Amino acid sequence: MKAAVNPLAFVRSFWAPMWGLRLLWDHKRLWPLAAAPFFLNLILFGLAFWLSYAYLGDWVRGLLPGGDGWWWAALLYLLLVLVVLALLVVQIYLFAVVGRVVSAPFLELLTRRTEALAQGMPPGAPWSDGGLVRDVMRVLRQSLKRLLIYLAVMLPLLLLNLIPGVGAMAYAVLAWLFTAYFLALEFMDYPLDRRGLSLKEKSRYVRGMGLGWLGFGSAVLVMGLIPVVNFALLPLAAMGGTLLYLERPLSAA
Repeated sequence: MKAAVNPLAFVRSFWAPMWGLRLLWDHKRLWPLAAAPFFLNLILFGLAFWLSYAYLGDWVRGLLPGGDGWWWAALLYLLLVLVVLALLVVQIYLFAVVGRVVSAPFLELLTRRTEALAQGMPPGAPWSDGGLVRDVMRVLRQSLKRLLIYLAVMLPLLLLNLIPGVGAMAYAVLAWLFTAYFLALEFMDYPLDRRGLSLKEKSRYVRGMGLGWLGFGSAVLVMGLIPVVNFALLPLAAMGGTLLYLERPLSAA
């Protein structure tokens, strides 16, 4: 799958969650399926907020070097902001994975019906709900694999913070890029998994989106960083990823 080098792909993919919001608004029968992930996100991000303010600040300060002078204090503050942002980005991915696992049946049904409605088919088509349990279990196994790969990449990157100044900046940029990629892979998983793709094939498809994966993954990250909006991350990201796939199905990739 050849990646399309098109800056507009970033912009268009960035708005994919809003496509999900529009479809959700137009089809009220999808609301009950979106409600469970919404309230689950409410709980998860509430917990994340508490953990961040209770422990994250002191832990990050312990990672950064000390020094004297106003200029050093300014640099320390900048690095603190960058590292906290990068760690929150990682936290968003971890909570997105946990949320996907816990609300897997609701999100699987929601994305099936999203795909059917977007293609003008009855909400139950083209997949019967009889295979839902099997599909959910497969999704859970692959989510665990992606999480392990993500942690295998991100944990060594933490060592960059040991490099004064430039290390924290490099970590913040790389953490954003890697997390955006894995979020795009995570939330485009629903339609790709229904086509029987392996994890390697899904990764190839997402890379073939060119800047599209960065736009979609960044949109999910931004949603996760905005209070109140982050409660709707799970259903809108799952629906947005499904609709984004329909713009570039396997037959056209």
